[in-house]
Amino acid sequence: MNKKPTLLYAEDDRESQENYAFILQEYFSEIYLASNGKEAFDLFNEHQPDMLLLDISMPLINGLDLVSIIRKEHPTIPIVMLTAHSDRERLLKAVSLKLDGYLLKPVDITQLKETLQSLIKQIRNEEVVCLINDLVWDGHNLYYQDKVIKLTKKERLLLQLLCKYPGQYVSHDELIIHIWNDEMPDFGHNKKLVQLIYRLNKKLAETLSCNPHFIENSYTHGYRVAT
Repeated sequence: MNKKPTLLYAEDDRESQENYAFILQEYFSEIYLASNGKEAFDLFNEHQPDMLLLDISMPLINGLDLVSIIRKEHPTIPIVMLTAHSDRERLLKAVSLKLDGYLLKPVDITQLKETLQSLIKQIRNEEVVCLINDLVWDGHNLYYQDKVIKLTKKERLLLQLLCKYPGQYVSHDELIIHIWNDEMPDFGHNKKLVQLIYRLNKKLAETLSCNPHFIENSYTHGYRVAT
């Protein structure tokens, strides 16, 4: 998408939040501000922002625990962590969460800007795929008339692979290995794949108030997204 991305910024220090938000507005079309982890989680679910900037120490749910929750369904969304701590234990946990940036407070403004610009460039470089019925895939989110359609982790993984080859069939085995990458494939995954695609097609039919035949099936070739 050519428009500016959206950001969820969670920081419990009100003065810091206001100061950084003023800087951030240059880079984002919308900034959703949260003062604790619970509020941040609710805003994330409501707005599905393109990027997250989180303080590590927040009330109710701390930053690392929040990332752990979000990563279960959104493994690729860019996340930058802000922290006043530099202890080894927290840094090691942050590595396992696959953060895209880790900035120590007080944050160097130049470093913050460079980090954000790099991630925004990464988002914009994702290949945008125009699909049927005004559906658009930007590499991370599926849009219908500029509104994000909420996806589960496995639906997102499914679309990541299918939209990499729009209009071309992807084999059942390739999809299973990609979607259930942390499991040993067996015959039961064929049924799981069929059910996953059925649920996604049904979700899109309800969203679009029609039957878009979004993901098409060929017994011999696999599945493809309609364009």
